[in-house]
Amino acid sequence: MYRPTYSPNMITLMGFMFLLTSSLLSYIYSPHLDTAPPRWVHLAHGILLFLYQTFDAVDGKQARRTSSSSPLGELFDHGCDALACAFEALALGSTLMCGRLTFCYWVVAAVPFYLATWEHYFTNTLILPVINGPTEGLMLIYVSHLFTFFTGAEWWAQDFRKSLPLISLVPLPFVPEIPLYVIVLILMIMFAVIPTVGSNIGNVQKVVDARKGSMELALAMLLPFIALLAGVAVWYGIRKSIHCLSYKI
Repeated sequence: MYRPTYSPNMITLMGFMFLLTSSLLSYIYSPHLDTAPPRWVHLAHGILLFLYQTFDAVDGKQARRTSSSSPLGELFDHGCDALACAFEALALGSTLMCGRLTFCYWVVAAVPFYLATWEHYFTNTLILPVINGPTEGLMLIYVSHLFTFFTGAEWWAQDFRKSLPLISLVPLPFVPEIPLYVIVLILMIMFAVIPTVGSNIGNVQKVVDARKGSMELALAMLLPFIALLAGVAVWYGIRKSIHCLSYKI
């Protein structure tokens, strides 16, 4: 039986190139992520993300099959995954037509990834819950891309009561108009980010307690990432203020 001997790192790189292509399409057809690209772009986003997920799952299996696993290969794999958080956020921002709020979607992707890596440092195991981001999370995203191929990106940008007519049957007189992509962001934080982060911290706490270490020192390792998020948030706020000021002038 013929078994391909492709380099696992080449498989990883090919998968990453799919996401680069996806983000390039976003830049070309929706440079500010607040206009609707052609519908075929959403179809391309969905297919390319599915291919990335598939290649990302296969590279490790290929490394074990060819006995070519190495720390460098693992670093390259996780490095591409880290960059994928940003590039897929751009593609998702294009599909949801959420403009500057795409920054928040990047945070939603980056926080669980960083804390999972932090957890792996202490446990030496990449612990994934039954429902997790690399499988079900990515599946929901590329299904959203494919769904938008039929509805158009405007479906996500309008008031959630218009996008979900059944909700409009419930009187909500005191609730202002909220784009559906904001509701999606809130749900992702509540049901994906917060439980995952809680699980990461809990698993690290168990290891630290077993080693009679300091949880404060373990949490201190997160300070560079927190500083990064704070810096980007400040930059985001300054850019937004400058944009509003120039618009008024």
